[in-house]
Amino acid sequence: MHCTRISSMARFENVTELANFLGELDEDYAGYAPALWQKGIRNAMQLANFREPHYLACAVPEGHIDDIKARADTTGQAKAKGQTFIVSLLVPCTMEKKAPQEECQVSFDRPPSYLALLDRIEQQQTALNLEQVKFHIKAGKESVRQHNWACLVGDSGAIKLSIIPQKAKPLSSFTNEEGMELLMGPNYQEAETQPFPLADLNTSARLDDAVRQATNLVFVKDLLSHLGVDLALRCLRSEPGLHSREHVNRELISPLLYVASVLAGELEVAAEFSTRTSDAAGRVDFVVLLNSFAITVVEGKLHDTLKEREGQLYASMHACREQYLRMKLKKRKRETDPMIQDPSAGILTHGTAYIFYKRYYDRQPDGQPVLTCSEFMYVNLHKGISAGSAADTVMKVVRTMVQLFVDQKKALSSFWCQRAVQ
Repeated sequence: MHCTRISSMARFENVTELANFLGELDEDYAGYAPALWQKGIRNAMQLANFREPHYLACAVPEGHIDDIKARADTTGQAKAKGQTFIVSLLVPCTMEKKAPQEECQVSFDRPPSYLALLDRIEQQQTALNLEQVKFHIKAGKESVRQHNWACLVGDSGAIKLSIIPQKAKPLSSFTNEEGMELLMGPNYQEAETQPFPLADLNTSARLDDAVRQATNLVFVKDLLSHLGVDLALRCLRSEPGLHSREHVNRELISPLLYVASVLAGELEVAAEFSTRTSDAAGRVDFVVLLNSFAITVVEGKLHDTLKEREGQLYASMHACREQYLRMKLKKRKRETDPMIQDPSAGILTHGTAYIFYKRYYDRQPDGQPVLTCSEFMYVNLHKGISAGSAADTVMKVVRTMVQLFVDQKKALSSFWCQRAVQ
């Protein structure tokens, strides 16, 4: 395992330095710093020699204790207890009541093969009635997978697995890197910037009967004019560029989504959409639904944090997709994803700028998914804007939304046909 090296007698001058040291061992360990500082921990050797009951009194799980003690010891003086690997069981909310609240230990006299390791973990899952729960294995900060298992375990003697039930991670806590890996897999490539196509809107076309009856609007141009009036009224009583709360920015986003969904046809829009999988959980600002499947996920953020929130969008795209597979299609853990070739889309916006994202398979030999994103699309909404100007400035975004929704519908049409036959 990778170890952070620090002189065993180097002092931590404050609790922040202790937290930084623990965070270098594993980001989850930094939260133990305040309690350990209160117990008098001031250097790495004290961490290595700190007795287990004292660690437990500081709310440090047993599986983390061995790892902290072994890696904080830079002199070899701490008692070796065998290498410990942390197995996090990612427990969905539907199973939290029957999941154990404390970790359990599994020991091996000698390092097993990677497949034997997985078999033992799955046996323990069955014993805990958590057969379908995903899990992550970590050695310190490094994720354990088949290709690096032999290197990480080396020729050490006895090893232990510390199996810890863990609730799904909140969507808002995903970093860009974490969200990207969740959506794209471990061998992901960064998103490639590409132009997104615009829909050709026939403004003289008649709206469908349901829209006409509900709104008294007859033509597409009437709907677009209504959009301009709606946005102008919202801008009249507030300044879009000064919004300091995310929910206020969403007031400028929803009118565009509803109009685009009407023009694309047969779609629904849901706000504050609740999603939870074994990996991630939370509420998504908006989703555009086709047959209960979220073809597009929308996250509304603040002006100065848009690109920093890509991880949350990626996690939301993944979670909505996985939830549909588990709840609607009843896909089990080891079954092949029946929608693996079908694309997912997302929109990141703060109301006056939009970025579009699309994940899809390009049928290349390596079988890896592709992620593309648009350039920033800015809309010049401001206090006192006229209805006509408001409609004009958002038109490119609306046309991009419509074409994205239409393309998603076309891509999924073969899947729906197969489901209908079944």
